[in-house]
Amino acid sequence: MPSRPRLFALCAASLTLVLSGCASGRLAVTAPPGVRLSGDWALDPAASEDTGQVIARLRAQLGKALHAQRRRAAQDGLGVPVRREPGAPSGDSDEQSEGGGQDRRESGPRPLGPAVPPGSALVQEFLSNVPADELTIAVTPGSVTVIGANSSQQYTPGLQTAIEWGQISAEQMSGWQGRRYVIDTRPQWGPEVTQSYGLTPDGKLVVTLRMRGAGIDATLTRRYRRTSRAPAALVPTGD
Repeated sequence: MPSRPRLFALCAASLTLVLSGCASGRLAVTAPPGVRLSGDWALDPAASEDTGQVIARLRAQLGKALHAQRRRAAQDGLGVPVRREPGAPSGDSDEQSEGGGQDRRESGPRPLGPAVPPGSALVQEFLSNVPADELTIAVTPGSVTVIGANSSQQYTPGLQTAIEWGQISAEQMSGWQGRRYVIDTRPQWGPEVTQSYGLTPDGKLVVTLRMRGAGIDATLTRRYRRTSRAPAALVPTGD
């Protein structure tokens, strides 16, 4: 029978193998045979979703999510007005209640993070990840680089990195999922963002941007055709 230290080591090694197997099964390090993402690409507007319509849906979802958040807070007692004695000072933290009176609300956990109004931080973060109308993609055995008109991002398949996502921190992992290259960004709070780059059977590039979680599920799909015109060359800035 193995000793306790050896048994612990065997369990730890087994757990590591299981975790690495799950991660590699979801996002592979090596591109599958026959996938040619490299090249210069130009947007096909007629075959792509309208960004404005997607943003309108995202704003509506944010409004519903924030409304549900306030209702849950009220049900949990976080939004119940605090009774005051007559003549007591109101204080600076009072808010206008739904009934038109003044109340004091205690702070509590928010699924979407610090009060994010529709049209603010999450919408801006979504827009900042919308791919440019013209792209250059370079795929090597150890990296995938996506260059747009005003941006350049280089990803390392299988590498998890810490990044700044707006005003908060996030973990980012990228790799191959079937015949698509996928970039998952998971912030400390709020919905995660997933980008994917794949090819249609007729050789067109399909780029999908999805924001999902905390009552939000918005997806933008853009399609590109190969072109000989490339955006201005940029030096990759990293993940």
